[in-house]
Amino acid sequence: MRPIYFFWIVFAISLYWMGYLYQDFLMNLLIAALLCVASYWLKHFFENYIKSNFLTSMLCVLVLLAFFILPLYFVVHQSIDFLRHLEPDSFTILIEKLRNFTSGIFSNFPTLDKNVNKFFASISVDSVMTYALTFSSYIGKYSLNFIMNAGFIVVFLFFFFYYGHKMYAYVVKLLPFEKSESQAVFEEINGVLHIVFLTSIINVLLQGLAFGVAVMWFGYDGFLLGILYGLTSLIPIIGGALLWIPIMGYEIYLGNIGGGVFIGLYSLIFISFIIDNIIKPIIIGIIKQKILKTPIQISEILIFFSILAGISTFGFWGIVVGPTITAFFIALLRLYQDNFSYKT
Repeated sequence: MRPIYFFWIVFAISLYWMGYLYQDFLMNLLIAALLCVASYWLKHFFENYIKSNFLTSMLCVLVLLAFFILPLYFVVHQSIDFLRHLEPDSFTILIEKLRNFTSGIFSNFPTLDKNVNKFFASISVDSVMTYALTFSSYIGKYSLNFIMNAGFIVVFLFFFFYYGHKMYAYVVKLLPFEKSESQAVFEEINGVLHIVFLTSIINVLLQGLAFGVAVMWFGYDGFLLGILYGLTSLIPIIGGALLWIPIMGYEIYLGNIGGGVFIGLYSLIFISFIIDNIIKPIIIGIIKQKILKTPIQISEILIFFSILAGISTFGFWGIVVGPTITAFFIALLRLYQDNFSYKT
């Protein structure tokens, strides 16, 4: 047996067992690597002022964590403060008003009206607190795995930032292509992820700002609800509907039917459709051509649809996984066209 054949057999077996050994961490490694590639410009920025590789890597991780943790901390803090200052009498009056309101709607349906009244009769401050504690324990139980995965992603992210230059140089050297060809593939992927990262941040800010400004005119805390809407906009399929539907229903209950309808139509037409489906591709094009001036040759429409496809297939992390797969595939096609296809 030729040595090269023996090597590939042993390598394939070794690769299989490596995958089996680290299968629980492969997705975390992939997400950390993609986040590092998408935000490596932060490392270059900090390196202009700080010469320590450790400090610049740590700062990059902290900046990314702050983007997710600070808004969540603010929302949780405000929610706890709301529950702590919840007045039993006011809450009881609100429940009674809701009961009377629904009774007027379902008065022609005795069975349904009876069940609705029974439901409202079971609601009290104590029962709400009990439900909140039960729900919190439920969330805590099933979020432990998420927290563990997030912790591993943070650790892997730091090491990718710390060893980024060495890893890139090693992979480029390892690939059986010319150095310029390997760099072209990586630059294509890096450019797409960079665009997706900045676009996602701007999209979250735009949707949160648009919703916060709108509900502020109805007497709500625009800052808090804007942050909440921006966070919920990252949830696949449902998105901001988790927020605007209850607020619309509450405005209709208060008798402000016009305000409730406005919030619903504004959220559906302007935020969900115009901002998310029309303005977002425009932002992608602006970032691609004017801000980053990246040489990638992938259409912003294709990048937009690769984000949608990634979200529908992989959930939240599909925001970066979908464009990465698309960019890598197109880069390989271009590499084949330029170097391996027969020209007639």
